Amino acid sequence: MNRQIPIEELNQNTFFWNFYFCWSRGYDEKQEINIDEVLEVVETDETKAYEWEHVFFNQDDIEESPRYIAEKLTDDLNYAVEFQEYEINFFINDIYIGNLGGHFEAWFFTLDELLAFENYPSLLLLFLPMTGIQENQKPILKPIVTKHLREIPKFETHSDYIADCILNGLIMESPFQQTEGIGLTNNQNHSVRNITAYPRYKENVIELNKKLVSFKR
Repeated sequence: MNRQIPIEELNQNTFFWNFYFCWSRGYDEKQEINIDEVLEVVETDETKAYEWEHVFFNQDDIEESPRYIAEKLTDDLNYAVEFQEYEINFFINDIYIGNLGGHFEAWFFTLDELLAFENYPSLLLLFLPMTGIQENQKPILKPIVTKHLREIPKFETHSDYIADCILNGLIMESPFQQTEGIGLTNNQNHSVRNITAYPRYKENVIELNKKLVSFKR
């Protein structure tokens, strides 16, 4: 099996997005349920979904040969998303920016940085769980996410609800800030951009800040 997953295979792929968003930190605040229970509104055949997942992610050899998505977006920016057995790892220009899993590190992208990928709908959805927002930014992002979720079969009728729950998991305790000599940082636990808590990431954050500023332009 080819380890690289063409990004086109994610288009309108109900099984993939149902699987993927279960890794996010989303939740329904009113019903007090996590995203995996939220996504039960997406009606899929569980047996077929399990069989698809087993093949698609190469479960028989996932430890040695995990599958991944990777693309070069510009001469200065590329990304990779690697699907390990117990976590999903994210890279920009081969630099680690976080993961979804038991020991997650998220809240990397700002809202503006995420929206710079809007011409790449599947990529925007992939990067969504790695984004950090403030409560007052939800009304900006929610209709955009809802629009993209509507394109996924079986998500259409619940897209507004699912978008709301996913965005609940993106809200940060405090906003991103400009740090002199570094660029954008934050004070959020479990974020690579929190260089106070994780100084080992400082040089990587400086480099990525420069690349992401250029990409937004």
